Amino acid sequence: MSPDGEINKVGEFAPTGEGQAEFRVVDNVRPGHVGTVADERVDPIDVTATLVDLAVRGHLLITELPRGSDFARADWEIKRLQGSLEDLQPFEQQLLDGIAPAGGSVRVSELAGRVQESIGGVQNALYDEMVNSGWYERRPDDTRNRWTQVALAALIISVVATGVLAAFTTFGLVGLALILVSLGLVFVAQEMPARTAKGTALLGGLGALRSDLLSHPTNQMPPGGELREISEVLPYAIVLGGADRWLDAIVASDVDADADSYDLSWYHGPENWHLRDLPDSMRNFVTTVSGSLFTR
Repeated sequence: MSPDGEINKVGEFAPTGEGQAEFRVVDNVRPGHVGTVADERVDPIDVTATLVDLAVRGHLLITELPRGSDFARADWEIKRLQGSLEDLQPFEQQLLDGIAPAGGSVRVSELAGRVQESIGGVQNALYDEMVNSGWYERRPDDTRNRWTQVALAALIISVVATGVLAAFTTFGLVGLALILVSLGLVFVAQEMPARTAKGTALLGGLGALRSDLLSHPTNQMPPGGELREISEVLPYAIVLGGADRWLDAIVASDVDADADSYDLSWYHGPENWHLRDLPDSMRNFVTTVSGSLFTR
């Protein structure tokens, strides 16, 4: 909440009829924004959720590749589609360009080498948006770096001062106290980024959305649009929590024994793949991509 108690909504389940509701994103706040505002850092999970979100919105197609054997490592092809550019945030555009040109593709097993040069630009763009959107007065990473430099300088001075005091005076313990204070400042420096009132209100909205993701009934999506609506929820649940229950809701929508390789517009499976396989597929995808993104 902001000081006046205001909460800025990030997403909501808006009623569309009796016992029905659809998920709506407010003010185009994307999963990458959500994760960065929540913990003041651009983490691999934020970028992974962004990839899923871009796929759901028609910019990418994720295809799970068949395995040569039960012991083969899972892999996916991520294909760049010609989605509408009007709804893209700068960090999303950078991420798409880092993955592949329009019509191009990359395998997840090749992703680290492909995006290594562009991931820094994605992070920079996200941090800039924290300021441009009014959620932080200064970039969180710049604030942390500045305070860390001050803390390390203070630590070096304290160590030198302690050596001098111990050698030439009887006040060596004073120097030790200075070292302890400087060490404390090093740790405190990581918590120095300060949200604005608008950022604090958005953080309150994230808490409200997380509560909804963990508790809102998953069987209230408009009939005929369940897969689309639940898919739109999923990237936010990957960041904030509750992804398993929404994946289970997609599984519950499958009422026949036919293969579902192409039932989702944004995720295709191999031959004889079923929606019941999606939870394991997505957990593997999220874990593998998150582990690959910031590899050096």
